[in-house]
Amino acid sequence: MNRALAVLIGACSAMLFAPLLYPLATGRIFVFNDLTWFHLPTRYLYQQALSAGDTVLWTPSIFAGFYLHGEGQVGLFHPLHQLLYRLLPLGPAFNLELIANYVALFGGTVWFLRRLAFDTPPALFGAMLFTFSGFNLLHHHHVNLVAIVAHMPWLLGSADVLIVEDRRRVRVLALAGMAAIFASELLTGFPQGVWWNALALAGFATFRAHETGRWRRLPACVAAVTLGTLLGGIQLLPTADAVAHSMRFAASSEFALTFSTHPFNLVQWWSPYFFADGAYAAGERMVFHEFGLYSGAILPVSLIWVWIRRPALDDRRRLITAVTAFAAMALLLALGRYGGVARLLMHVPILSSLRAPGRYIVLTQFALAILAAVTLEDLLAIASRRRAPPSGRVVALWIPLALGCATTMVLNSHLLPYGSHSFADASTAGTGVAVVAAVSAMVYLAGRRTRWAIPALIVLTAVDLAGWGLRFVYREPPRTISELVAGIPPAPHGPAQAYAAVRDRGFFSSDLLVLGGYRLTSGYVGLFPATVHPLDSDVALQLSGTRWLFTSDGSRRPYAGSVDRVRLLDSQGRQSTGGSAILSLDRPGHLIADVIAPGPGTLALTERFHDGWTASVDGAAVPAIRVEGDFLGCDLRGGAHRVTFRFMPRSFVYGLIVSGIGLALLATAVLVRLR
Repeated sequence: MNRALAVLIGACSAMLFAPLLYPLATGRIFVFNDLTWFHLPTRYLYQQALSAGDTVLWTPSIFAGFYLHGEGQVGLFHPLHQLLYRLLPLGPAFNLELIANYVALFGGTVWFLRRLAFDTPPALFGAMLFTFSGFNLLHHHHVNLVAIVAHMPWLLGSADVLIVEDRRRVRVLALAGMAAIFASELLTGFPQGVWWNALALAGFATFRAHETGRWRRLPACVAAVTLGTLLGGIQLLPTADAVAHSMRFAASSEFALTFSTHPFNLVQWWSPYFFADGAYAAGERMVFHEFGLYSGAILPVSLIWVWIRRPALDDRRRLITAVTAFAAMALLLALGRYGGVARLLMHVPILSSLRAPGRYIVLTQFALAILAAVTLEDLLAIASRRRAPPSGRVVALWIPLALGCATTMVLNSHLLPYGSHSFADASTAGTGVAVVAAVSAMVYLAGRRTRWAIPALIVLTAVDLAGWGLRFVYREPPRTISELVAGIPPAPHGPAQAYAAVRDRGFFSSDLLVLGGYRLTSGYVGLFPATVHPLDSDVALQLSGTRWLFTSDGSRRPYAGSVDRVRLLDSQGRQSTGGSAILSLDRPGHLIADVIAPGPGTLALTERFHDGWTASVDGAAVPAIRVEGDFLGCDLRGGAHRVTFRFMPRSFVYGLIVSGIGLALLATAVLVRLR
């Protein structure tokens, strides 16, 4: 029976995975939200820089100059990204980056659950639940976020080896692997996800050390995380630099608490289609993927089942208690401003700049997927008569169904005088309640040794996950890249004439215009740069050399009054009336200007200033300075000069050194331990 179930779960997982492969097979890409607003355009710039041999640290194509590596979300120095975007066309590379997350999630969760002594079917079942969980599919457009979540089971599995394994060589390899996994998370460039994984690691390592009595192994886990942090220095220090020079650095605590999960959303667990918009938001923008917490009816049903059965599950009692406590803690964090605990984290440096507490729900879903694996393990033991069926208290199994029926009849049927616009109609909500009923019935029947109930439960769970998550993934059909850029007017020849802004959508304007050859003086990123002049003001547009304004529907009109790409200012800061300045080289992070200055003054560019810029005049180093508050320049004497600007920030140099130290320490530790 186990073999047949393993094949069935594998087939269901493959069916869930197939829709994610469709764009790759048809030459399309997923286009929802940040995929085309941010991720595709920045990866296009990344690939262009790699192909041309330019620096990938800085791009002139967003905000008239932006520290792209510091922003982090492209993962410029992650080995997988380097491989994909160097060797493959943009579309396949973009697809494979997204697909790799779900492959890693599935494989890592299977390995982790097998480390916890689950047989193959429960391990596969838990992996299917977590890989295609509500969080991971609803956040498919946050590619690097899901990528970091995909590291979680691998990180915990490596910690388990370090704590449990007796063979020295295996423990040494686990230490190296754990350090590499943690470094990979940092290189992916989403610190919030690294924090979640660190919480999961701390909880699991403590549980495992307590369970096995091997507390002396915990320092090895700490050492591995420390080495991984050093290895990730090449990304960690630039990200800290970017945060310090961003609007996020001065963000209020209220900003950090945006996208807190309102307690009303707990209704989703017993009635997933209760809300007309999928979820509920109080006092802020309704964004379904941030507030959707459902991840299959099996999760709440399994939570009840394992606690009903806990007295009979001698070998799983501690795991059930620990995982349930961890799930509750993560849920409390996900409630954000409504749970209280998240407010305490606002006083912790670094954590105070991380927003969207609702995303902690991924930890709850991970924990509940483990309990679902315990449930299937128990049902299989009952079916094979290794355990007796439950007796008494099984009535609690029907609590989710009872709640679902009650909310549907009272609220979705509008018997009470509120919620008519936010609650779905009874027939829509009833669909979700029917799924809860079917899953509860299958668990109950499987507990009564009905042979077909377990296979039916597996298929039903796969359909449930697809109906919730994959339907969201396909809310916008995949498109080809050529279709995305077909409506963009061609950019004029020459970088200086290609500067454009999308003004009528404010900061949330898409970066997609860069695929049409434009250099944006607006932009959309995670870490908006802190500036003297508001980014969408006329002063900023003029000083950044904006030539074109785009509307949200793609139409373009000229923008007059902008300064030249490079110009001379006199000693009073006014436009010089004599001399000339020509930019003879205009590449990302490398600018050369040939200048004839009539007297002492300043060479000013429309490139945005950053401390990482250096300048030289005729080969002699001079300070790079801020011009007009936000832009790059340097002081000059009169005469003919060649002025060179290069971008090489100290945060990257120091980060590279720290990564080198981490690599040397890791190699030394491995050699010493092996010998």
